Amino acid sequence: MPSLTTAQTADLIELSRDIHGHPELAYQERHAVDAVAAVLKRHGHRVERPIGELETAFRARVGPKDGPAVALLAEYDALPDVGHGCGHNLIAISNVGAYLVAAASAARLEVGVELIGTPAEENGGGKIDLIRKGVFDHVLAALSSHPSGQGGWMVSGTGLGVVGKRVTFTGVASHAGSAPEKGRNALNAVIRFFVGIDGWRQHLDSDARVHGYINDGGKAMNGMVERFGEIAKGAALLTGTKVEIAEYLPYYAPVKANLVLGDVIADELEHQGVAPARGGLVTASTDLGNVSTKVPTDWVRFPVSEKPVPGHSVEMRDACITDLAHRNALITAEVLGAAAVRVATDKSLRERIKR
Repeated sequence: MPSLTTAQTADLIELSRDIHGHPELAYQERHAVDAVAAVLKRHGHRVERPIGELETAFRARVGPKDGPAVALLAEYDALPDVGHGCGHNLIAISNVGAYLVAAASAARLEVGVELIGTPAEENGGGKIDLIRKGVFDHVLAALSSHPSGQGGWMVSGTGLGVVGKRVTFTGVASHAGSAPEKGRNALNAVIRFFVGIDGWRQHLDSDARVHGYINDGGKAMNGMVERFGEIAKGAALLTGTKVEIAEYLPYYAPVKANLVLGDVIADELEHQGVAPARGGLVTASTDLGNVSTKVPTDWVRFPVSEKPVPGHSVEMRDACITDLAHRNALITAEVLGAAAVRVATDKSLRERIKR
């Protein structure tokens, strides 16, 4: 199986540092996409951009020009304030690298291998946008990656679903001294809402989360939707206020891993001297889960630090630019590239994945 060349490895590490040094938020990742495109063009690949009506989404393809494809999914958006505290610079290079590995076997591919650049994973759900626009309609399997601050390798991990709700309580202003009976205190509604959520937490399943914070009238994240809405409406009834509940983050489904794909990835990791854990719970959310509800999907989680560091943190950001992080991202690139080639050259394997 072909491996990354010395020149490709150097370009990928430089690409990681470039993306890491220029953090960009959801749908604004213009520098990152330009940088990825430049690397791909340097190594002889044409980049189609934009795709799916998203300015910062792109696609490159090798193998048969049209028809089904195995997709490698790159990410490159950052977080507010923290920057690349989720390590999407590494997701970018591990999937770009995987594409370059697969491209070395282009002549023997029975179906295409595509690199799809997916913006706005942190806020907005770029993969959901691309699904809606038909970008995944011809994809027969999807592979991707994610750095881990917990010090281990994992294949076929699941994750938590997430949906974001913005709750707005509207009261009635009145003079607190001369006409308090005419007032309807929206802050009281917010307080009762949080008390209601806090009481609900005690009865949630161990893999369920509800978090919230107050910002300009109310904002809440992660909820079991129906019950969440009932609590908000109850707080409004208690205080005589009005409540509006709007979605500001679309539903991110839990990742449903394809175990046949997982077997292929795990086998390739073992060839690299890595024995990954299989099927653990990732206590975070990703729009990769929505892809996994449409096409067979699996992913690699790879370590970026010797000691555990929290996700979405300065510590994670700093860990995602280390030599260890780059080494493991490049191992992941080799593994995903080899797995993509195996799927794209083995009809019986593709049939088992589909089943």
